[in-house]
Amino acid sequence: MLLEQLSVHAFIQNNQLKTETGKPLDFHMHRYLFDIYSDNSPLLCCIKAGQIGFSTLGIIKTIWLAKNKRLDVGYILPTVDMVEKFVGSKVNRMAQQNPVMENWFKDKNSIKQKQIGENYIFYLGAQTDRSAIMLSLDMLVADEYDKSPQDILEIYNSRLQHSNYGYKWVFSNPTIPDFGVDRFWGMSDKKMWHIKHSCLNIYPMTEDCIDYVQEKYICPHCKGEIQAENIRMGEWVATADGKWSGYWIPLWINPIMTADKIADYKRTSTKEYFSNFVAGLPYINSTNQITEAILDGNLINKVNSQEGRIIIGVDTGHNIHYTLANKDGLFYHGYCESVFEHSQHSNDTSYDPYDELEKLLIQYPRSIMIADQGGDLIGIRKLQQKYKGRVFLCWFTKETKNQQLIRWAENDEEGKVLVDRNRMIQLTVDEWKEKRFPIYGSKEDWKPFYAHCMNMYRVKEIDGKDENDPQYGWRWVWKRKGGDHWCLSAVYARIGLDRFAQDLAQIIHKGGVMQGVPRAGNFNITTEYHDVDF
Repeated sequence: MLLEQLSVHAFIQNNQLKTETGKPLDFHMHRYLFDIYSDNSPLLCCIKAGQIGFSTLGIIKTIWLAKNKRLDVGYILPTVDMVEKFVGSKVNRMAQQNPVMENWFKDKNSIKQKQIGENYIFYLGAQTDRSAIMLSLDMLVADEYDKSPQDILEIYNSRLQHSNYGYKWVFSNPTIPDFGVDRFWGMSDKKMWHIKHSCLNIYPMTEDCIDYVQEKYICPHCKGEIQAENIRMGEWVATADGKWSGYWIPLWINPIMTADKIADYKRTSTKEYFSNFVAGLPYINSTNQITEAILDGNLINKVNSQEGRIIIGVDTGHNIHYTLANKDGLFYHGYCESVFEHSQHSNDTSYDPYDELEKLLIQYPRSIMIADQGGDLIGIRKLQQKYKGRVFLCWFTKETKNQQLIRWAENDEEGKVLVDRNRMIQLTVDEWKEKRFPIYGSKEDWKPFYAHCMNMYRVKEIDGKDENDPQYGWRWVWKRKGGDHWCLSAVYARIGLDRFAQDLAQIIHKGGVMQGVPRAGNFNITTEYHDVDF
C-alpha cells in the first residue's frame, strides 16, 4: 500500500486500472506516456497532437495526487458544457470501471466536484464558472488551455497563492505561436521523443523523419526505414533549460500511427489542422493576423490636416486607450493611466483619467467619441451625459443574420451603437490590407499601436448547432494573444467614421495618397458588406 502512495504506476498496476471503456491501461504501445504519468513536477506542460490519451492521464493523476498528496485540485476545461461531458462520459465511467475510485468518491460525488478523503477535485468551466475563482487550491490542471479565455485562466492562478504546493499543469493542442501552451513550452526544458535507429544514430522523432513520397518513416542519417519498434522504444530527452517540465507529443511518436496515415493527413488537412492536431505545433497563416507589413502599407509620413469632424475611438477599462481619426485616416493614439498607476508617481488625489478624455472633447469642439461600454460603468457615462449627442457607447454583438454591421439606436436608446464585432474588425483589417485606412506619422510614432494590432488573430470556430448561422455552421472569430486595446480603439474610430465622416475617402498608392477617389458609401458600410477572405 505504501508503494501505491509513492508511485502512480504501482497504484495503476495493483488495482489493474481500466479506461472508461473497460480496457486495461496499456503502456506497452503507449510507452511515451509512461514518464509523463511519473512526472510530478510542480510546473508541467504538454504541447500535443489530438487523441493521444491525455484525458485518461489527467483523470488518473489528479485523483491519485488528491488522495496521496492531499491536494485540492481545480481541473479546468473551457466551458461548463465541456465539464459536464468530460465528467459524465469519462470521469464517472472510469470510476464505474475501477472500484477503488468509486469507493474514494462515495462521500461527495457530483458533476462539479469529487471528494477524496478530506480533499476535493473541482471540475471548472473557465468561460462561465466564475464563482469558482474564490476557491483555494493546491493544484490547477488546465486541459484544452488554448481554447479557454486567457484572462480568466490568469485569475485562476491567484487561487494557488496560499498553497505550499502551487502545482500548475497545462495540456493543450496549440493554436498560434507565442500563445497559450506554446508560451509555457517556450519556458520549459523542451523534452522531445528521441529514437535509436539500427544505424546507431540517436535523434528526435520530428517531421524530418517522414518521407511523404514513399510514405515511410526514414532515418535522416542513413536513409533506412524507421521501424515501429524503434519509435516505441524511444526516450524523452530534454533539449533546453527551463523551469517547466515540457513534453512535445506529435501524433507520429505513437508507434501504431503509420507514416501513410500521417501522409494522408498532410494531403487532406489544412495546414492549420495538420500543425495543431497532427504535429502538435502552433501555426498561424499570414492571412489570419494583422502583420507589420499590412500596417506599413498604410503609413503616410506627414502631418494630418486634422480638418473636418474628428472621431475619438476609446477602449475603456482598467486603463484607457484611444485613437483619433478624421476622414483622411488615423492621426494620433494615446493612453490615460489608471488612478492606481497615477498614484504610484504622484500625490494628486484628484486625478481622473476621464478628465483626459474630456480635454479631447474640448480641444476638438465638433468631435465625436465612440467608446467601449463594457469596460467602465461610471466614467464614460458621465461624459455621455455631459456631452449629449457627442459621446456614443458601443455594444459589440454576435453575428447578425443579415448584412447590417452597425445600427445606431434611436429614441430612448439614442447614444448607443450596436456593432457586429467580428465582421467589423474584419472590415477594418480588410481596409488596412487594401491600403484604404491611412495612418499618419512615422513607424516609430505608431510602434505601441502596431504591437496591439499584431496581437490580434482570427480563427475559424465551428458551430453547426444553428442551421441559421450566418456562415453555415462556422464563423471567423477575432481573438488576441496580448494587449489589443489600441487596435480596438481604432475599430471604434472606424465605427464613428461610418456615420460622421465627410466628403471622400482616400486610397493609398506606393507613391503616396491619391486624392479625391470616391469609395462606395464614403465610409458608410451600415447596409452593405461582403465578407472578404483576405
